[in-house]
Amino acid sequence: MAQISAKRFTLYYFPTSYSSQKVLLSFYEKEVPFQPHLVNLFTGQQYAPWYIQLNASGLHVPVLRDGDHIITNPSAIIDYIDKTCPTGESLVPDLTSDLGRNVASFRKKIDNVPVDILTYGILYHPNLSVSGCKLPGAVQRSMKENFAKRLSVLSDLAARNPDLHEGYVTRSQTAAQKYDIITDESQVRAELEEVEKLFEELEDQVRKTREGSDDIAEADELWLFGPMFTIADISLAVLLSRMTLLGMEKCFFSPSSSPYLYNYFKQVQKRKAFKKVNEEIANIRSTVVWENVKAASPYLAGISGTAVTLSLMFWLYKKLR
Repeated sequence: MAQISAKRFTLYYFPTSYSSQKVLLSFYEKEVPFQPHLVNLFTGQQYAPWYIQLNASGLHVPVLRDGDHIITNPSAIIDYIDKTCPTGESLVPDLTSDLGRNVASFRKKIDNVPVDILTYGILYHPNLSVSGCKLPGAVQRSMKENFAKRLSVLSDLAARNPDLHEGYVTRSQTAAQKYDIITDESQVRAELEEVEKLFEELEDQVRKTREGSDDIAEADELWLFGPMFTIADISLAVLLSRMTLLGMEKCFFSPSSSPYLYNYFKQVQKRKAFKKVNEEIANIRSTVVWENVKAASPYLAGISGTAVTLSLMFWLYKKLR
């Protein structure tokens, strides 16, 4: 089997980004090397002109570069890596099989969860969190303030970069739509209720898979649809992690109400690739933050923004080490 050059792929990402975590987990499960290029979300680097040029029409971090080929959709990145890289186990089963169709169906359901709306919705309405958001209070306040400033920042960048006007306008329109939702508690609550239905379906699926196995010992190596760890499992693993961060684990997968999902997540946390993603977060160094702050990002301005950013880096390091 031919080795993949460590210089072939360049991944533009940030470890705390939800979409980045799914892509990182896929890379590590597939054991595919890549050149990392951090896009610091804490300083708004995803709005820098160079990144808009790279990802003019997309709304996501990360972006993958394979030579002259640029992929801006997280799901497309994972599919591309799985198809073109023979290393590791396949994550995306053939759609002509029952397994492939089931994986695709659950992957779509999980990926359709509006995680950004839930994340910011809980920051704006902390009473919706069952056990409390685990981000430090200063970081939560900073994230809320920065989201509120996003429209003005994007409008200013659009005016100063007329050649990138369309890319900034697209992002501005999306931000406005999301802001209207996340600041409306009833809409956020409705989204959480829909997610609760999905978790009930996921609990049932994990239960059926476990109960369908005759080998008790094998049960510790069973995932959503059996012994194969698929892209649906990657999507679910990252979703469970984010819901834990938001303090929703007791609502969606507590040991009493959802014992199968609860144990599933405990099992996921033991995987080498999952641990490596957490190490990515823990190993973000303050030097990276300073490097981006010195770029005079308009998204986090002043010494208070710098302090909050450094505070978050230190908290993540202590939390995940």
